[in-house]
Amino acid sequence: MNPQRFRRFLHQLTQHACVAVAAVSFTQTASAAPPSAATAEATATWETKTVASDDRESKQQDVEIYRGGKLIARHHSSLLGTPGLYPLHSPSGLPLTRDYPMEEKGKYEKDDHHHHRSLWFTHGIVNELDFWLDKPTPHTGYVVQTSMSKEEGEDGITLTTNNDWNDPDGNRVLSDQRQWTFSESQGDTVIDLDVRLKATDGDVTFGDTKEGTLGIRVAGSIKVDAKLGGTGQNAEGLKDGAAWGKKSAWVDYSGPIQQAGSDEPSDWPTAGITMFYHPGNSQPDCYWHVRTYGLFAANPFGRHHFGQPEYEGVKIADGEHLDLHFRIVLHDGGFDREKSEQHFADYADTKPSL
Repeated sequence: MNPQRFRRFLHQLTQHACVAVAAVSFTQTASAAPPSAATAEATATWETKTVASDDRESKQQDVEIYRGGKLIARHHSSLLGTPGLYPLHSPSGLPLTRDYPMEEKGKYEKDDHHHHRSLWFTHGIVNELDFWLDKPTPHTGYVVQTSMSKEEGEDGITLTTNNDWNDPDGNRVLSDQRQWTFSESQGDTVIDLDVRLKATDGDVTFGDTKEGTLGIRVAGSIKVDAKLGGTGQNAEGLKDGAAWGKKSAWVDYSGPIQQAGSDEPSDWPTAGITMFYHPGNSQPDCYWHVRTYGLFAANPFGRHHFGQPEYEGVKIADGEHLDLHFRIVLHDGGFDREKSEQHFADYADTKPSL
C-alpha cells in the first residue's frame, strides 16, 4: 500500500472505537487468498436487459437474462408467433437448444418441425383448436403475450407474463399467467415455470393428445439420432426411445456440444437439460413425448397416444383456473443421476409461487 493510501486508511480507523481490532482485520484481509472459483460462482450477479422483439408485430419487449455477465436465456414475447425461450445456455455458456427455425439450421440440425422453437408452452387440443402446430388453418390457435414485468434480486430473476390464447380470428379462448424464476443450485441454472391457465371466456378443455405441452428441442449435436453420444433418460432409468410415452417425474437430455474449429466430437464438452414435473401438481400424472430426434416434452394431458385409455381431457370451468408447475435445470457435464435426484428432492420441497 502506498504512503498516501495508508495515511487515508489510518484516518478512517480513527473514526471507530475499536481501532486495534480494525487494524487486525485489515492485516488478515490483506493477507487473505483471492476468492475461489466456487466463491465467485456463488456470488455471481443476476442481471437483465430489455430489448426490442424480433417480431415487428409484437408490441411487447424481450428480456435477456444474465448471470455473472454470461447470457443464460432470452425470453421472447413472440418467438415466431408464440412466447418462448431462445437461446438457452449452460452455466458455462454452451448452447443447449437448436437454432432452427430462428436461424439457419446447423450441421447436426434438420429443418423439420417448424413449431419446435427452443423452449415453448402450448397444447395441441384446446376446445378443438390446435395451439401446438403453427401452420395457418381454420383450427390453428395462437398465444399472444399481453404484458410483462420483472423483478431482479441477488438470488435470481423473476419474469411474470400474461398471455392470451386466441383463435384464428383473434378471439380470446382463454388466458394464462406465467412466472419464470431463474436461480442457481448445485452449480446449475434452475428455471421454475409456474403457469396459471384461466378460463376467462367460457369453459376450456385441454384434450387428450401427445402434442403438448412444455416442449424443448435440444441442440442438434445432443440428439440421440446424431450418434455422437447424446441420450435422453427418465427418472426410472429408461433411455432414448424407451422413455417415450412413459409416465415419470423428470427427464434429462444430455450430450456433446459442437465446437467451432473442432471436428472431433470426443473433444467436445458435454451439457444438457433436465425437466421436472412438480409432485404437487393437481394433475398427478405427467407423460413424456421424448424423441430421439431431439424433442422432449412434459405432457400432463395426453393419454391415449401413450398407450393409456382415451378420455375426454381436463376441463377448466368458466371463471376457474388450473395451475401447473415445472422446473428446468441447465447443466454442464453429462447426465448425473444422483445430482438429478437431489434436484428433484429439492424441487419437491419447494412450494410453487402460484
